[in-house]
Amino acid sequence: MDSYLAGVAFLKGLAPADRERVSRAFVLRRFSRGETIFSEGAAADAAYLLRSGLLKMVKLSPKDDPVILEIVVPGHLFGMMAALDKRPYPVDAVCLQDSEAYRIRIEDFSELLRRHPPFSQAVYAEVGDHLRHSQALRSMVKETAERRIGYILWMLSLTLGPEMRLGREEVAEMAGTTVETAIRTLGHLRKAGLIDARWKRIKILKPESLRDGTV
Repeated sequence: MDSYLAGVAFLKGLAPADRERVSRAFVLRRFSRGETIFSEGAAADAAYLLRSGLLKMVKLSPKDDPVILEIVVPGHLFGMMAALDKRPYPVDAVCLQDSEAYRIRIEDFSELLRRHPPFSQAVYAEVGDHLRHSQALRSMVKETAERRIGYILWMLSLTLGPEMRLGREEVAEMAGTTVETAIRTLGHLRKAGLIDARWKRIKILKPESLRDGTV
């Protein structure tokens, strides 16, 4: 069994024989930065588990402006909403970094849900997290770029830890702003003592201040 899958929480709850059988449904794929894994409106044929990298879930607004609804970090499922309701993908899944993800065919995904309660429980927990994160990011749309960047860095630190491999271009994409604005904002946050920003590395020093927008 793949060593990474062996450590995934919702697979640990399975009996060894079941875990080995289930793991065969997870096919590892590699994607490049900027690559779209699936597109909004496309027929859903698979769900995914991110192993490495970083993704953004993007939807076009009524004005055709892209809105980021979720940022997916390693260890989390994505594409599961469409797999659950058998409808087209509601968003684009775009790689912010070179990424690796396990592809799970929709038929296998449905079978796992039926036969393995730990997997089913994990999927529905992911759906709840997805909705909460989506609502939080939507609420940030009208905030300043600095507020959005601070909140996103805090949110990522909850799962990635206080030290993150992030470049300024990726920060700009996640916050829906320009690279120049991201550079200026990261510099401000660093001078305020909230972060330590170096080349493609960001360390969170005061997470509560980032979350609350207090500089």
